[in-house]
Amino acid sequence: MMTGETFSGKRIARSNGGFTLVELLVVIAIIGILVALLLPAVQAAREAARRMSCQNNLKNIGLADQNYHDTNGNFVPARLGPDSTASREMRPLRTAVERSGASGLVLLLPFIEQEPLYKILNIFQNQSIWPAGAYSTPSWHTDFPEREQAIGTRINLYVCPSSGDEPKTTISGYQNWTVVPATGNYAFCAGHRGLIFGGFGVNACMLKHHNTGIHLYKTTVSIRQIEDGTSNTISIGEVIDSHLPENSNIWSYTLRYLDNFRMTDVAMNTPPSIVGQPANGGPDVNGAFSSRHPGGSHFLFADGHVDFVEESIDFDVYQNLSTIAGDPSVLDKQDKSGVCYRD
Repeated sequence: MMTGETFSGKRIARSNGGFTLVELLVVIAIIGILVALLLPAVQAAREAARRMSCQNNLKNIGLADQNYHDTNGNFVPARLGPDSTASREMRPLRTAVERSGASGLVLLLPFIEQEPLYKILNIFQNQSIWPAGAYSTPSWHTDFPEREQAIGTRINLYVCPSSGDEPKTTISGYQNWTVVPATGNYAFCAGHRGLIFGGFGVNACMLKHHNTGIHLYKTTVSIRQIEDGTSNTISIGEVIDSHLPENSNIWSYTLRYLDNFRMTDVAMNTPPSIVGQPANGGPDVNGAFSSRHPGGSHFLFADGHVDFVEESIDFDVYQNLSTIAGDPSVLDKQDKSGVCYRD
């Protein structure tokens, strides 16, 4: 029957089956509401996956440190050698190799299946890498271009997927390198002494070589020295903004308050802009651990387990977790009257 024909005297109209504009707008609005409702869940799921990846990174770094300990009889030092301002027992060290600033993460490379990169860096020969200023030459990295390439290689295991940091440092002094140094998001815990509240500044002995944690400049710590228990002692934590001068974290280098050498001197997630002081004439720094994970940060402990520590943790408890043997205030009193202040 054709449109317009009648049946029993009534006209029949054919429907085209389409949506009206109002119906279409209603559908779009409903989809928008559903997306808005689902987006937080999607973002939460993504962050959960990133947190798990970060946790696994730290577990693998912890396993590497345990294997290093089994091989060498001690945990990896945060820095291979002292810098130019060293404590009394470090003063006889007079070569670039002895004063190398290579980080403990470099020493762990053979234990994370990065042996070829470790061999390229060749830190026990040819001026090593990152030698202390008084023992280095301006061309220490350009003399061995393959090293510069290795220093500019980012290690996925050393990167938290939640950080969002730039893969290369933005510090101006490195921008003229052929390959700019690469960053990472994990740093060794030196203990509780830092620049701000402890007032230790650049005291070489107290801060770098005889701090209260596991990982120090050259000085090494073994499991038997951890009197507080390996499950109660922080080994490594997270850092953010690793590409920025005030939070610099070049994975191959160790420098106090910054690169791979942090403390519990201030609460985690404390920005240098809020609590910080200049060091060596540079920007404000504070040596804090920090992360992009909402509410806290992951920490690797000496026994190899990883905990998510809430940023609301009691500050005294937080500091106690970073020491290997006793209450921080007691240790400060003891060390201030002892060998460290005869530096």
